Amino acid sequence: MKGKRNKMKEGPQVKTAVIGVGYMGSKYALLLQEKEIAGMELSAITRVRGVYREMLLPSIEAGVKVYDSADLLFEAVENGELALDAVVIATPHYAHEEIAVRAFKNGLHVLCDKPSGVYSRQARQMEEAAVSAGKVFGMVFNQRTQPIYQKLYELIHSGKYGAVKRVNWKVTDWYRPQAYYNDVAWRGTWEKDGGGVLLNQCPHNLDLLQWLCGMPARVQGFCKEGYYHDIEVEDEVTAYLEWENGATGTFVTSTGEAPGLNRLEISLEEALIICEGDTIRIGEIAGELGCKEAEYRKTATEHFRKIKGTWTEFSFEKEADPYKVVMQGFADECHGQGESVAEGSEGRKSLLLSNAIYLSSWEKRMVELPKPGTAQETEFEELFEQWLEKHK
Repeated sequence: MKGKRNKMKEGPQVKTAVIGVGYMGSKYALLLQEKEIAGMELSAITRVRGVYREMLLPSIEAGVKVYDSADLLFEAVENGELALDAVVIATPHYAHEEIAVRAFKNGLHVLCDKPSGVYSRQARQMEEAAVSAGKVFGMVFNQRTQPIYQKLYELIHSGKYGAVKRVNWKVTDWYRPQAYYNDVAWRGTWEKDGGGVLLNQCPHNLDLLQWLCGMPARVQGFCKEGYYHDIEVEDEVTAYLEWENGATGTFVTSTGEAPGLNRLEISLEEALIICEGDTIRIGEIAGELGCKEAEYRKTATEHFRKIKGTWTEFSFEKEADPYKVVMQGFADECHGQGESVAEGSEGRKSLLLSNAIYLSSWEKRMVELPKPGTAQETEFEELFEQWLEKHK
Protein backbone atom coordinates (compact mmCIF):
# COMPACT_ATOMS: atom_id res chain seq x y z
CA MET A 1 0.00 0.00 0.00
CA LYS A 2 1.21 3.49 -0.74
CA GLY A 3 2.20 5.78 2.06
CA LYS A 4 0.14 8.15 4.14
CA ARG A 5 -1.65 11.00 2.42
CA ASN A 6 -0.31 14.54 2.73
CA LYS A 7 -3.30 16.76 3.33
CA MET A 8 -3.58 20.24 1.84
CA LYS A 9 -4.71 22.55 4.65
CA GLU A 10 -4.91 25.89 2.88
CA GLY A 11 -4.46 27.32 -0.58
CA PRO A 12 -6.00 26.58 -3.98
CA GLN A 13 -8.80 24.06 -4.14
CA VAL A 14 -9.41 21.44 -6.81
CA LYS A 15 -12.74 22.57 -8.22
CA THR A 16 -14.64 19.33 -8.73
CA ALA A 17 -17.83 18.14 -10.42
CA VAL A 18 -19.52 14.89 -9.46
CA ILE A 19 -21.09 13.42 -12.59
CA GLY A 20 -23.98 11.10 -11.80
CA VAL A 21 -25.38 11.84 -8.35
CA GLY A 22 -27.15 8.62 -7.44
CA TYR A 23 -26.33 6.21 -4.63
CA MET A 24 -22.54 6.32 -5.06
CA GLY A 25 -22.25 9.80 -6.55
CA SER A 26 -24.06 11.26 -3.56
CA LYS A 27 -21.42 9.76 -1.24
CA TYR A 28 -18.65 11.59 -3.08
CA ALA A 29 -20.61 14.82 -3.29
CA LEU A 30 -21.47 14.73 0.42
CA LEU A 31 -17.81 14.28 1.35
CA LEU A 32 -17.08 17.46 -0.59
CA GLN A 33 -20.12 19.28 0.77
CA GLU A 34 -19.01 18.52 4.33
CA LYS A 35 -15.47 19.67 3.47
CA GLU A 36 -14.05 16.28 4.40
CA ILE A 37 -11.50 16.33 1.57
CA ALA A 38 -8.68 18.80 2.11
CA GLY A 39 -7.75 20.73 -1.01
CA MET A 40 -10.91 19.87 -2.96
CA GLU A 41 -14.27 21.62 -3.26
CA LEU A 42 -17.61 20.81 -4.88
CA SER A 43 -18.35 23.07 -7.85
CA ALA A 44 -21.00 21.19 -9.89
CA ILE A 45 -23.19 18.09 -9.96
CA THR A 46 -25.27 16.30 -12.60
CA ARG A 47 -28.47 14.27 -12.61
CA VAL A 48 -29.39 14.83 -8.98
CA ARG A 49 -32.95 13.85 -8.03
CA GLY A 50 -35.21 13.21 -5.05
CA VAL A 51 -33.56 12.36 -1.76
CA TYR A 52 -30.09 13.02 -3.16
CA ARG A 53 -31.07 16.56 -4.10
CA GLU A 54 -32.34 17.11 -0.57
CA MET A 55 -29.01 15.88 0.83
CA LEU A 56 -27.11 18.33 -1.35
CA LEU A 57 -29.48 21.28 -1.01
CA PRO A 58 -27.00 23.25 1.15
CA SER A 59 -24.46 23.11 -1.70
CA ILE A 60 -27.05 23.96 -4.34
CA GLU A 61 -28.27 26.93 -2.32
CA ALA A 62 -24.64 28.01 -1.85
CA GLY A 63 -24.16 28.19 -5.62
CA VAL A 64 -22.98 24.76 -6.73
CA LYS A 65 -24.07 24.40 -10.36
CA VAL A 66 -26.57 21.65 -11.29
CA TYR A 67 -26.73 20.16 -14.79
CA ASP A 68 -29.10 17.60 -16.25
CA SER A 69 -26.35 15.73 -18.07
CA ALA A 70 -22.62 15.37 -18.48
CA ASP A 71 -22.96 16.88 -21.97
CA LEU A 72 -24.47 20.08 -20.59
CA LEU A 73 -21.78 20.28 -17.92
CA PHE A 74 -19.00 19.94 -20.48
CA GLU A 75 -20.64 22.52 -22.73
CA ALA A 76 -20.53 24.92 -19.80
CA VAL A 77 -16.84 24.14 -19.28
CA GLU A 78 -16.05 24.54 -22.97
CA ASN A 79 -17.80 27.89 -23.34
CA GLY A 80 -16.21 29.28 -20.18
CA GLU A 81 -19.32 29.34 -17.98
CA LEU A 82 -17.98 26.75 -15.51
CA ALA A 83 -14.44 26.61 -14.08
CA LEU A 84 -13.37 23.08 -13.16
CA ASP A 85 -10.18 21.19 -12.33
CA ALA A 86 -11.53 17.65 -11.93
CA VAL A 87 -14.51 15.34 -12.27
CA VAL A 88 -15.63 12.31 -10.28
CA ILE A 89 -17.52 9.83 -12.49
CA ALA A 90 -20.32 7.80 -10.90
CA THR A 91 -22.57 7.06 -13.89
CA PRO A 92 -23.64 3.69 -15.35
CA HIS A 93 -20.66 1.67 -16.63
CA TYR A 94 -21.07 2.21 -20.36
CA ALA A 95 -20.78 6.00 -19.99
CA HIS A 96 -17.47 6.04 -18.10
CA GLU A 97 -15.17 6.10 -21.12
CA GLU A 98 -16.96 8.87 -23.04
CA ILE A 99 -17.11 11.12 -19.98
CA ALA A 100 -13.50 10.49 -18.95
CA VAL A 101 -12.08 11.07 -22.41
CA ARG A 102 -14.02 14.33 -22.80
CA ALA A 103 -12.84 15.44 -19.36
CA PHE A 104 -9.21 14.79 -20.26
CA LYS A 105 -9.64 16.69 -23.54
CA ASN A 106 -10.80 19.63 -21.45
CA GLY A 107 -7.69 19.43 -19.27
CA LEU A 108 -9.43 17.96 -16.22
CA HIS A 109 -8.28 15.35 -13.72
CA VAL A 110 -10.52 12.26 -13.43
CA LEU A 111 -11.51 9.96 -10.58
CA CYS A 112 -13.68 7.11 -11.88
CA ASP A 113 -15.88 4.72 -9.93
CA LYS A 114 -15.42 1.03 -10.68
CA PRO A 115 -15.36 -0.54 -13.17
CA SER A 116 -13.59 1.57 -15.82
CA GLY A 117 -16.18 0.42 -18.31
CA VAL A 118 -17.76 -2.72 -19.65
CA TYR A 119 -14.98 -3.85 -21.99
CA SER A 120 -11.24 -3.41 -21.71
CA ARG A 121 -10.95 -1.19 -24.80
CA GLN A 122 -12.83 1.50 -22.90
CA ALA A 123 -10.32 1.33 -20.05
CA ARG A 124 -7.39 1.44 -22.49
CA GLN A 125 -8.74 4.52 -24.26
CA MET A 126 -9.34 6.27 -20.94
CA GLU A 127 -5.77 5.52 -19.93
CA GLU A 128 -4.38 6.75 -23.25
CA ALA A 129 -6.39 9.98 -22.99
CA ALA A 130 -5.05 10.57 -19.48
CA VAL A 131 -1.45 10.10 -20.62
CA SER A 132 -2.00 12.41 -23.60
CA ALA A 133 -3.52 15.10 -21.39
CA GLY A 134 -0.94 14.70 -18.64
CA LYS A 135 -3.68 14.70 -16.02
CA VAL A 136 -4.29 12.64 -12.88
CA PHE A 137 -6.40 9.52 -13.44
CA GLY A 138 -7.56 7.57 -10.40
CA MET A 139 -9.89 4.62 -9.79
CA VAL A 140 -12.20 4.12 -6.82
CA PHE A 141 -10.78 0.80 -5.64
CA ASN A 142 -11.55 1.58 -2.03
CA GLN A 143 -10.99 -1.99 -0.79
CA ARG A 144 -7.26 -1.35 -1.13
CA THR A 145 -7.55 1.01 1.84
CA GLN A 146 -8.64 -1.79 4.18
CA PRO A 147 -5.89 -2.71 6.69
CA ILE A 148 -6.45 -6.42 6.19
CA TYR A 149 -5.68 -6.23 2.45
CA GLN A 150 -2.77 -3.86 3.03
CA LYS A 151 -1.30 -6.47 5.40
CA LEU A 152 -1.83 -9.20 2.80
CA TYR A 153 -0.03 -7.07 0.21
CA GLU A 154 2.87 -6.58 2.62
CA LEU A 155 3.10 -10.29 3.44
CA ILE A 156 3.05 -11.42 -0.20
CA HIS A 157 5.30 -8.73 -1.65
CA SER A 158 7.90 -8.83 1.12
CA GLY A 159 9.20 -12.09 -0.34
CA LYS A 160 9.52 -13.57 3.16
CA TYR A 161 7.42 -16.59 2.26
CA GLY A 162 8.51 -16.98 -1.35
CA ALA A 163 6.41 -17.04 -4.48
CA VAL A 164 2.68 -17.72 -4.74
CA LYS A 165 1.84 -21.37 -5.47
CA ARG A 166 -1.95 -21.43 -5.32
CA VAL A 167 -4.82 -18.99 -4.77
CA ASN A 168 -8.39 -19.92 -3.89
CA TRP A 169 -10.98 -17.18 -3.37
CA LYS A 170 -14.59 -17.98 -2.66
CA VAL A 171 -16.62 -14.79 -2.41
CA THR A 172 -20.30 -15.65 -2.24
CA ASP A 173 -21.47 -13.01 0.23
CA TRP A 174 -22.98 -10.96 -2.61
CA TYR A 175 -26.45 -12.48 -2.14
CA ARG A 176 -29.26 -10.59 -3.91
CA PRO A 177 -33.01 -11.35 -4.06
CA GLN A 178 -34.96 -11.03 -7.30
CA ALA A 179 -36.31 -7.67 -6.08
CA TYR A 180 -32.80 -6.19 -6.37
CA TYR A 181 -32.91 -6.76 -10.13
CA ASN A 182 -36.60 -5.84 -10.51
CA ASP A 183 -36.26 -2.47 -8.76
CA VAL A 184 -34.10 -0.93 -11.50
CA ALA A 185 -34.90 -1.76 -15.13
CA TRP A 186 -31.30 -1.78 -16.36
CA ARG A 187 -30.01 -4.23 -13.77
CA GLY A 188 -29.38 -7.76 -14.94
CA THR A 189 -29.26 -6.84 -18.65
CA TRP A 190 -26.42 -6.97 -21.16
CA GLU A 191 -27.69 -3.89 -22.99
CA LYS A 192 -27.68 -1.49 -20.04
CA ASP A 193 -25.71 -3.17 -17.25
CA GLY A 194 -23.07 -4.91 -19.36
CA GLY A 195 -22.79 -7.94 -17.09
CA GLY A 196 -23.73 -9.51 -13.79
CA VAL A 197 -21.86 -10.45 -10.65
CA LEU A 198 -18.43 -10.18 -12.33
CA LEU A 199 -18.98 -6.63 -13.53
CA ASN A 200 -21.15 -5.25 -10.73
CA GLN A 201 -20.16 -6.90 -7.48
CA CYS A 202 -16.68 -8.29 -8.15
CA PRO A 203 -14.52 -5.54 -9.71
CA HIS A 204 -13.10 -4.92 -6.23
CA ASN A 205 -12.28 -8.60 -5.73
CA LEU A 206 -10.71 -8.94 -9.18
CA ASP A 207 -8.70 -5.77 -8.57
CA LEU A 208 -7.47 -7.10 -5.24
CA LEU A 209 -6.65 -10.46 -6.79
CA GLN A 210 -4.34 -8.95 -9.41
CA TRP A 211 -2.98 -6.31 -7.00
CA LEU A 212 -2.03 -8.95 -4.43
CA CYS A 213 -0.92 -11.81 -6.68
CA GLY A 214 -0.24 -10.25 -10.07
CA MET A 215 -2.17 -10.69 -13.31
CA PRO A 216 -2.92 -14.29 -14.28
CA ALA A 217 -1.59 -15.43 -17.64
CA ARG A 218 -4.69 -17.39 -18.67
CA VAL A 219 -8.16 -18.29 -17.42
CA GLN A 220 -10.90 -20.85 -17.94
CA GLY A 221 -14.27 -19.41 -16.97
CA PHE A 222 -17.64 -21.00 -16.31
CA CYS A 223 -20.46 -18.43 -16.08
CA LYS A 224 -24.07 -19.41 -15.39
CA GLU A 225 -26.49 -16.81 -16.74
CA GLY A 226 -29.83 -16.41 -15.00
CA TYR A 227 -29.14 -19.49 -12.88
CA TYR A 228 -30.71 -18.20 -9.65
CA HIS A 229 -32.58 -15.13 -10.90
CA ASP A 230 -34.80 -14.10 -13.79
CA ILE A 231 -32.02 -12.09 -15.49
CA GLU A 232 -29.98 -12.25 -18.71
CA VAL A 233 -26.54 -11.98 -17.14
CA GLU A 234 -24.45 -14.27 -14.97
CA ASP A 235 -25.25 -14.75 -11.29
CA GLU A 236 -22.75 -17.55 -10.63
CA VAL A 237 -19.11 -17.85 -11.77
CA THR A 238 -16.31 -20.35 -11.31
CA ALA A 239 -12.95 -19.49 -12.86
CA TYR A 240 -9.70 -21.42 -13.01
CA LEU A 241 -6.55 -19.26 -13.18
CA GLU A 242 -2.93 -19.82 -14.13
CA TRP A 243 0.07 -17.52 -13.61
CA GLU A 244 3.29 -17.43 -15.59
CA ASN A 245 5.30 -18.86 -12.68
CA GLY A 246 3.12 -21.99 -12.63
CA ALA A 247 0.84 -20.90 -9.79
CA THR A 248 -2.80 -21.85 -10.14
CA GLY A 249 -6.02 -20.71 -8.55
CA THR A 250 -9.79 -20.60 -8.47
CA PHE A 251 -12.19 -17.71 -8.14
CA VAL A 252 -15.81 -18.47 -7.22
CA THR A 253 -18.61 -15.94 -6.82
CA SER A 254 -22.41 -15.81 -6.79
CA THR A 255 -25.41 -13.62 -5.97
CA GLY A 256 -27.63 -16.63 -5.27
CA GLU A 257 -25.77 -18.63 -2.63
CA ALA A 258 -26.60 -18.38 1.06
CA PRO A 259 -25.21 -18.28 3.60
CA GLY A 260 -22.33 -16.76 1.71
CA LEU A 261 -18.71 -16.40 2.71
CA ASN A 262 -15.59 -14.49 1.74
CA ARG A 263 -12.53 -16.69 2.19
CA LEU A 264 -9.20 -16.10 0.49
CA GLU A 265 -6.47 -18.74 0.72
CA ILE A 266 -2.99 -18.00 -0.61
CA SER A 267 -0.42 -20.78 -0.58
CA LEU A 268 3.17 -19.56 -0.83
CA GLU A 269 6.39 -21.55 -0.92
CA GLU A 270 6.95 -21.24 2.83
CA ALA A 271 3.51 -20.48 4.29
CA LEU A 272 -0.24 -20.69 3.92
CA ILE A 273 -2.22 -17.49 4.43
CA ILE A 274 -5.96 -17.62 5.13
CA CYS A 275 -7.96 -14.39 5.06
CA GLU A 276 -11.56 -14.51 6.26
CA GLY A 277 -13.75 -11.98 8.01
CA ASP A 278 -11.50 -9.57 9.91
CA THR A 279 -8.73 -12.13 10.45
CA ILE A 280 -5.55 -13.27 8.73
CA ARG A 281 -4.03 -16.60 9.78
CA ILE A 282 -0.47 -17.45 8.71
CA GLY A 283 0.84 -21.00 8.85
CA GLU A 284 4.64 -20.89 8.58
CA ILE A 285 6.69 -24.06 8.01
CA ALA A 286 10.34 -22.95 8.23
CA GLY A 287 10.65 -23.63 11.98
CA GLU A 288 9.03 -27.02 11.72
CA LEU A 289 11.02 -28.24 8.74
CA GLY A 290 14.32 -26.58 9.54
CA CYS A 291 14.88 -25.78 5.87
CA LYS A 292 13.10 -24.60 2.75
CA GLU A 293 10.09 -26.72 1.77
CA ALA A 294 11.55 -27.51 -1.65
CA GLU A 295 14.71 -28.87 -0.03
CA TYR A 296 12.74 -30.86 2.54
CA ARG A 297 10.58 -32.36 -0.18
CA LYS A 298 13.66 -33.67 -1.97
CA THR A 299 15.52 -35.00 1.06
CA ALA A 300 12.89 -36.11 3.61
CA THR A 301 12.60 -39.86 4.29
CA GLU A 302 9.45 -39.84 6.45
CA HIS A 303 6.77 -40.74 3.91
CA PHE A 304 3.58 -39.80 5.73
CA ARG A 305 4.52 -36.85 7.91
CA LYS A 306 1.76 -34.26 8.33
CA ILE A 307 3.21 -30.77 8.31
CA LYS A 308 1.08 -28.76 10.73
CA GLY A 309 2.74 -25.37 10.47
CA THR A 310 3.25 -22.73 13.14
CA TRP A 311 0.21 -20.50 13.11
CA THR A 312 -0.08 -16.80 13.85
CA GLU A 313 -3.33 -14.84 13.79
CA PHE A 314 -3.94 -11.14 13.18
CA SER A 315 -7.25 -9.30 13.54
CA PHE A 316 -8.04 -5.99 11.86
CA GLU A 317 -10.56 -3.21 12.20
CA LYS A 318 -12.10 -1.90 9.01
CA GLU A 319 -11.08 1.43 7.54
CA ALA A 320 -13.93 3.68 8.71
CA ASP A 321 -13.96 6.02 5.70
CA PRO A 322 -12.50 4.21 2.67
CA TYR A 323 -14.08 6.58 0.14
CA LYS A 324 -12.66 9.54 2.03
CA VAL A 325 -9.19 7.97 1.85
CA VAL A 326 -9.58 7.41 -1.91
CA MET A 327 -10.74 10.95 -2.58
CA GLN A 328 -8.07 12.46 -0.36
CA GLY A 329 -5.36 10.53 -2.19
CA PHE A 330 -6.74 11.76 -5.51
CA ALA A 331 -6.88 15.37 -4.27
CA ASP A 332 -3.31 15.14 -2.99
CA GLU A 333 -2.07 13.81 -6.34
CA CYS A 334 -3.87 16.63 -8.15
CA HIS A 335 -1.88 19.02 -5.93
CA GLY A 336 1.35 17.13 -6.63
CA GLN A 337 1.69 16.17 -2.97
CA GLY A 338 0.68 12.52 -2.85
CA GLU A 339 -0.60 9.54 -4.81
CA SER A 340 -3.98 8.06 -5.63
CA VAL A 341 -4.92 4.80 -3.92
CA ALA A 342 -5.22 3.21 -7.37
CA GLU A 343 -4.01 4.72 -10.62
CA GLY A 344 -6.39 4.69 -13.58
CA SER A 345 -4.28 2.06 -15.33
CA GLU A 346 -5.33 -0.45 -12.66
CA GLY A 347 -8.91 -0.36 -13.97
CA ARG A 348 -7.74 -1.83 -17.25
CA LYS A 349 -6.30 -4.88 -15.47
CA SER A 350 -9.44 -5.95 -13.63
CA LEU A 351 -11.54 -5.42 -16.79
CA LEU A 352 -9.15 -7.55 -18.85
CA LEU A 353 -9.54 -10.27 -16.25
CA SER A 354 -13.36 -10.18 -16.14
CA ASN A 355 -13.58 -9.91 -19.95
CA ALA A 356 -11.33 -12.96 -20.27
CA ILE A 357 -13.52 -14.98 -17.89
CA TYR A 358 -16.63 -14.06 -19.91
CA LEU A 359 -14.95 -14.85 -23.22
CA SER A 360 -13.66 -18.18 -21.95
CA SER A 361 -17.11 -19.18 -20.79
CA TRP A 362 -18.77 -18.15 -24.05
CA GLU A 363 -16.17 -19.89 -26.23
CA LYS A 364 -15.76 -22.86 -23.87
CA ARG A 365 -11.96 -22.70 -23.91
CA MET A 366 -9.00 -21.39 -21.96
CA VAL A 367 -8.20 -17.77 -22.82
CA GLU A 368 -4.79 -16.10 -22.69
CA LEU A 369 -4.75 -12.63 -21.13
CA PRO A 370 -3.03 -10.27 -23.57
CA LYS A 371 -0.17 -8.02 -22.59
CA PRO A 372 -1.19 -4.34 -22.68
CA GLY A 373 -0.09 -2.50 -25.80
CA THR A 374 0.29 -5.58 -28.00
CA ALA A 375 -1.47 -6.68 -31.18
CA GLN A 376 -2.91 -9.54 -29.14
CA GLU A 377 -4.69 -7.03 -26.92
CA THR A 378 -6.43 -5.47 -29.92
CA GLU A 379 -7.48 -8.91 -31.18
CA PHE A 380 -8.77 -9.77 -27.70
CA GLU A 381 -10.78 -6.53 -27.50
CA GLU A 382 -12.41 -7.12 -30.89
CA LEU A 383 -13.32 -10.73 -30.12
CA PHE A 384 -14.80 -9.89 -26.72
CA GLU A 385 -16.89 -7.03 -28.11
CA GLN A 386 -18.23 -9.25 -30.89
CA TRP A 387 -19.42 -11.78 -28.32
CA LEU A 388 -20.89 -9.08 -26.10
CA GLU A 389 -22.93 -7.73 -29.01
CA LYS A 390 -24.37 -11.21 -29.58
CA HIS A 391 -25.64 -11.25 -26.00
CA LYS A 392 -27.41 -7.89 -26.16
